[in-house]
Amino acid sequence: MRIAIYGSGSLGGYFGAKLALAGNDVTFIARGQQLAALQSNGLTLDGTDEQFTLHPVQATDNPAEIGPVEAVLVGVKTWQVADVAARLGPLLEPHTRVLTLQNGVEAPGQIAQQIGQQHVLAGVCRGFFFLEAPGKIRHVGVQPSITFGQLDNSRTPEAENVLAALQGAGIQSSIPPDIQVALWEKFLMVTVLSGVGAVTRSPIGPIRDYPPTRRMLTDAMAEIFAVAMGHQVNLQPDFLESCLAFIETFPPEATTSMQRDWQDGYPSELDAQTGAVVRLGQAANVKTPLNEFIYNSLILGERKARGM
Repeated sequence: MRIAIYGSGSLGGYFGAKLALAGNDVTFIARGQQLAALQSNGLTLDGTDEQFTLHPVQATDNPAEIGPVEAVLVGVKTWQVADVAARLGPLLEPHTRVLTLQNGVEAPGQIAQQIGQQHVLAGVCRGFFFLEAPGKIRHVGVQPSITFGQLDNSRTPEAENVLAALQGAGIQSSIPPDIQVALWEKFLMVTVLSGVGAVTRSPIGPIRDYPPTRRMLTDAMAEIFAVAMGHQVNLQPDFLESCLAFIETFPPEATTSMQRDWQDGYPSELDAQTGAVVRLGQAANVKTPLNEFIYNSLILGERKARGM
């Protein structure tokens, strides 16, 4: 399959490398030091259960140099999605599918507004990835996986082809009956871990083990669950219990990318995660006081990182 990876940091780099190693025609779209590293030294993964180096690597900063592809995996940060959506044109043909891998629930709609709903595969990605240095990725903990689907939940031949390519590369992947449920399940989990982790400046282990911060996790989760219900998302009644049980399996040193970016003074996905909870709660007339507290506690640091 001919594939473009738009956003070739830790997440896009990992999945793109796996697809390329399986024999797909993969081109990475990157910039700056990451692009230079990919072009000169390739891409190296140091993972808990796997290590590999992909070299040489096809990489560019210009989608027009690639031309139409069968699939695009979008791995950029949430605040970069609108710009990427406007630049997808050279990569598209009638049967191209664009797979979004962002945290949050709004990116698929942003892409669809630009290129049409039929081209979009809304995706949910799991795994703890770190870009240790340009061209060098580290993965720890949770088994990497991608769950995705058409926005109308139809099973199209194009989506099945993407599924076959991912599974053929050894990537755990599936198409669920309802992609909105999958999006909100991931949104709930990563948002509470990001928000509570950033406001406490702590990895998941101590947060789980200290009763007051563990209660922050469960209370923030309950608010997001209520927001999902307000938007007619069919989360299962026992989801909060199963989500907390899943969080118990995470390595104690694990942190989210939003938390790391915020703590390091970089622009983060705060607005697409905790900020989205507040916005979507207001739209559904659902109160979210703890998530509002977390958002307001972090927003000044976010504004500083963005030069505002």
